[in-house]
Amino acid sequence: MRAHERQQGNEGISLPELLIASFILILVVLNSIRMTTSALSGMGRSKRRSLVDDAIAEHIETLRKQSFDFLCTQGCSNDELTQALKYDLTILKPLCADKNLGEAFLSSLPPTDKPESFNVSSIPPVTVEVTYTAEQNRLHVSYAAATNPDMVVSTTLVPHAQGWCP
Repeated sequence: MRAHERQQGNEGISLPELLIASFILILVVLNSIRMTTSALSGMGRSKRRSLVDDAIAEHIETLRKQSFDFLCTQGCSNDELTQALKYDLTILKPLCADKNLGEAFLSSLPPTDKPESFNVSSIPPVTVEVTYTAEQNRLHVSYAAATNPDMVVSTTLVPHAQGWCP
């Protein structure tokens, strides 16, 4: 009887058990591969959006600097920090009266600082479309990028000179 009991204990895994275990293992491996692929894809999209966001932020900072310097005649640059701020009032007063500071500011920007679009080096490359809208003493700037999902950033700039409007 003991020999018979030993023989049953040494039989090992049956073919149906082996097939089921193999099927479960394949499912686990496939799901792991799918999750890893999804995570890598998400990291790529996140990096691309981060690069686009950085490029937009850099452009906004350039425009902010330009809006501070617009019509400034003294105290605007780093080597004039101890001097009082002064603005060209002969140009500023009519712009303030007409509430046209936003359009004048937009017109004063060099072409390199007001592109209609710019490209962000990423894989794949992303084009950012830029829209400028002058409204009274403000300049609205909108950025649209075809990322996944699409990215839209808007900002409003008010030239610092507006504080000197009579």
